[in-house]
Amino acid sequence: MSDSDRLPPEIWDRIFDCLPFREQLDKAVICRAWNLRVARRATVLIDGPGSREHLEALQKSQRNYRSFTVEVLKEERHYQATRKVLHVCRKKFRAQRIRFGSVTSRLFTLVVQKYFEWVGTVQVLSLQLCDDEAFPAEALSRLVDLRELRLLNVCDTAVPWGGVLGQLDKLRILTVDAAWHYNDEALGELVEAIAGCVNLRELTIRSHDTVGLGKLAESLSLLTKLSLVRLTVRLDESVLNFPALRQLNLDIDWYEFDKPHLVINAPLLESLRIAKKTIHFLKLSQKTQISSLDLFGYSISSPHPCFSTVRELTLSTWEPANAEAILDEINFFPNVEKLAIRLVSKECVIPVPEAATFKHVKTLYLNNFVLSISFFEEMAQIKILENLTIEECNFFHNCTGPPADLTHLRHFRVKRVSMPMAVDTFPVALAPNQPPVVVVDKLRTHLWRNDHFNVFSSKEFGS
Repeated sequence: MSDSDRLPPEIWDRIFDCLPFREQLDKAVICRAWNLRVARRATVLIDGPGSREHLEALQKSQRNYRSFTVEVLKEERHYQATRKVLHVCRKKFRAQRIRFGSVTSRLFTLVVQKYFEWVGTVQVLSLQLCDDEAFPAEALSRLVDLRELRLLNVCDTAVPWGGVLGQLDKLRILTVDAAWHYNDEALGELVEAIAGCVNLRELTIRSHDTVGLGKLAESLSLLTKLSLVRLTVRLDESVLNFPALRQLNLDIDWYEFDKPHLVINAPLLESLRIAKKTIHFLKLSQKTQISSLDLFGYSISSPHPCFSTVRELTLSTWEPANAEAILDEINFFPNVEKLAIRLVSKECVIPVPEAATFKHVKTLYLNNFVLSISFFEEMAQIKILENLTIEECNFFHNCTGPPADLTHLRHFRVKRVSMPMAVDTFPVALAPNQPPVVVVDKLRTHLWRNDHFNVFSSKEFGS
């Protein structure tokens, strides 16, 4: 066995992803264990170059590709440009995953009809319809092997959802982006049809309309992940029971509650994403122990009972923000080990909290703060910290002494950090076997930073 065969498949995946598309197709075999794995993960761009070389590379490829993407299929000329590639795919490959980036209902139906022996085997389908397109109900209902379905930009309010979803008995993951506005009846029909998919494990609904959740709670007892985005929740039930739910994204715009609380009985719930303004209307069962929490919005004035068990926390604070409020929020979570703080603001003016605030944290992510050398000197004393990431921050270098000793860190990542023009090194010392990861975007940085700062872009600090 060669050395290359001993490398983990994940390493080969990363190497493969760095190759240009043509070279991906040309590298027929790199190691025996990698060939089919790459074929499962690599994606063939069907409507990409449209060149003879692109077509020949596919024809000569020895890989059994299973994932395909059609970025644009809006007009007849788009379809004609992809016909030869579609023919090769139908002849050589077995489709497992297909993504349509922007497609009309007519052309999607045409592809399903003409190439059904290839499309009909698909298990994962992402379908983004063009604006104001009729829904391709008949074509979609033929794809009975679907296990995961993403329907994006659905504008049609007259979809026979029961007839479509009723044919997909194997469906386990469903995402519907309802792009229509002010049609609660259409959303209600969608939710009623989804309630009939009793084998669903993951569900995402995006909508601007109002709907109740009672039918979902009654029917989807196997649901492990639920994401509700933008819609307004109407609560008529006393308790919503989700016995298998582990992840909940309650990113709702508003709520219409006839009762004081939204009570969710989900004893296995571990991960919660919710707005700060909404969390105090949420009441969880006593058995629920949230370990991962993502809070976004303006501010929290008091703790919630679920805070005590949180180990992984993300705080996204919108304008207006202030250092005192951010510090108060952090103090609501005494047991956090992994902390990410984002300031959603056009200006970077708020100083980072004192390092002592993070004395119990092992992984720390900071975004859009003002940093100082004293902060890094204090962080050097917190030996429990293992991973540190700073992104889109301002750094004022005002120290001529030795660099802060951060050799205890396992990982240090810097992304788009602005520094004074006179500074050419970052004033921290790291372990020699752990160089920092530095990511720079100079083309965008000048748009949100003033002329008194430049961007630190060295591969290694101090070089």
